[in-house]
Amino acid sequence: MHVAANGNAQGPSSGPLSDRAEELMTLIVSSQKPLYAYIRTLVGPVNDVDDVLQEVNLILWRKGHEFNGKGRFLAWACHIAYLQVLAYCQKRRRDKQVYFDESVLSNLAGYVAQEVERIDARLEALRGCLGKLAPAQRRMILLRYEDGGSAEKVAGQLDRPVGSVRVTLHRIRQLLAVCIERSLSGGKTA
Repeated sequence: MHVAANGNAQGPSSGPLSDRAEELMTLIVSSQKPLYAYIRTLVGPVNDVDDVLQEVNLILWRKGHEFNGKGRFLAWACHIAYLQVLAYCQKRRRDKQVYFDESVLSNLAGYVAQEVERIDARLEALRGCLGKLAPAQRRMILLRYEDGGSAEKVAGQLDRPVGSVRVTLHRIRQLLAVCIERSLSGGKTA
């Protein structure tokens, strides 16, 4: 794929990607870290995790038309990843490299998928809550949590005392925590 002069991503012999293809690509790219963690948990600390993830990405791209947009993309992607991990383990068993119990893998996969989905839901809630912050609050949080960010660096950039920045960051984190919990509970308060 390359980017045309007009800035649109293009496939090898096609025009600009459709909106649906761009959306699918964005979903696949944004799910890489949780998918890697999911696969790594199921496969273990072997070098084949990247290969399995690459296969999963290819399948997600090829079968993207099957994802109807209803439901959570990451749950669907984890199901695809589970099937690829299963195929990987069966191949390794055939090669007599390892023994695996499919029922144990299935139980573990279900649990791990739920945890990945829970984390994904929290991240979605966090994104929404960040969008609700006042611009100055959002800027302060983003400065603090960028690579190499610290309260001291934020204080320097905003020309404020470090203690004041720490107190403000603490208050903003409290606001975000409450917002996330409300969002996850469907707006209901305890």
